[in-house]
Amino acid sequence: MNELDVLSAVIGGVCHDYDHDGLTNSYHVNAISDRAIRYSDKAVQENYHVAESFAILNMPEFNFLQTYSRDDFKTFRKRMIGIILATDMARHVSDLATVKNLLEQK
Repeated sequence: MNELDVLSAVIGGVCHDYDHDGLTNSYHVNAISDRAIRYSDKAVQENYHVAESFAILNMPEFNFLQTYSRDDFKTFRKRMIGIILATDMARHVSDLATVKNLLEQK
């Protein structure tokens, strides 16, 4: 693992439930909440956590990523988004099946 792998995993883990409102994605979709509308009913909470986390990381006083190249920033961002979106329980069954399949192939 390189520095960006570790950094995106740690920051993604810290931010994966940032500012969680205690409600489920299903609740937001059924309530047609502002969050559900903003994220088109797809991984509503997870997309919110990502967006809000990057809004903070873009603030000058918190933007430690400005020292990285554009390519490194894009890599970090892609990985962190993937880490947080993977916490959407709607993906759990298919993600678990993928992991099991990979393990069986080894």
